[in-house]
Amino acid sequence: MWVPDEYFEFFDVTYREEYDVNIPFTRDSWHGRMRACRGVGASLSDEALKLWEEEHGQMLENEAPPQFNVLHYVAMAELTLKDVK
Repeated sequence: MWVPDEYFEFFDVTYREEYDVNIPFTRDSWHGRMRACRGVGASLSDEALKLWEEEHGQMLENEAPPQFNVLHYVAMAELTLKDVK
């Protein structure tokens, strides 16, 4: 897991953990997850978003099972403030 170098001036990494986890989705929940991404819902025009909605929904209907897992990478770091004087 990457922690910016600037943090080490004031913090020590006292704990870190990284792992992969399967997150379950349905076609509808994955469609909503993708729509919420800033590259879709927040950046497309109304017309482009409507086209994306139709194409993405059709792709999921044709290619994805009703329920599926998507592998996600999870990383966390606990930082402890150094005793700086």
